[in-house]
Amino acid sequence: MAKGLNKVMIIGSVERELEIRYTANQEPVTSFGVATRRQWLTHAGERREESEWFNVVVWGNLAQAASQRVRRGQRVYVEGYLQTRKWEDAQGQQHFRTEVVAGRLIPLDGQEAQDDGDLDAEGEGLSHYLNRVVVIGNLGRDPEMRYTPHGQAVTSFSLAATRRWTTPEGEQKSATDWFNVIAWGNLAEICNQYLTKGRRAYVEGELRTRRWDAPDGKRLFRTELVAREMIMLGPRLKSREAQDASHSYSNKAPS
Repeated sequence: MAKGLNKVMIIGSVERELEIRYTANQEPVTSFGVATRRQWLTHAGERREESEWFNVVVWGNLAQAASQRVRRGQRVYVEGYLQTRKWEDAQGQQHFRTEVVAGRLIPLDGQEAQDDGDLDAEGEGLSHYLNRVVVIGNLGRDPEMRYTPHGQAVTSFSLAATRRWTTPEGEQKSATDWFNVIAWGNLAEICNQYLTKGRRAYVEGELRTRRWDAPDGKRLFRTELVAREMIMLGPRLKSREAQDASHSYSNKAPS
């Protein structure tokens, strides 16, 4: 497993038309620029704006689908990972280029967004919506693992994430948000083995709300973060077990 996480998620505007080409092995690849903008107020109350540029590269079936459905000026959501390429020109000078290698695209406006939804690495149409939650926090209790009637492991634990901010009056405030985390399969077994109360962890997944009827007939609801990826955080320990636990673990949860 990887010892770190390289994940990029951006929403921005496509700054040029996509051009598709093919490698020597006839694999399609397309590239384009995405600009993101951020705005803020200075201490003097002046509004400022700045743009960040990303070089996006798309491969395979996703490249073909993107070349047909993504247009200049359109807002898109891009998810992938960063890579830096280097090469030498004819004069022997080295060049470097950092790119986002996209694994997922979601058109956010225009007819394509209304008709087709988002694209995955296979270039297939998916949902129009994105449910992605990323949390870094501390466990509020030890994980508890059980097995479904079909023998699938499921582990639950709580994760506390603290937010801090300053009021307009300059007062420091903080609040802690609690997440009910559910992990399935191999990831459930790993969470149960390595995580303990108080341990800091990164969890990525999606929110789901379960509902059921209590014995008195009252309908109950519980919102849970269904984990798809977990990374243990904190000081690196020297034992083999701790080294294994420092890895990134991921798993697909059942539908």
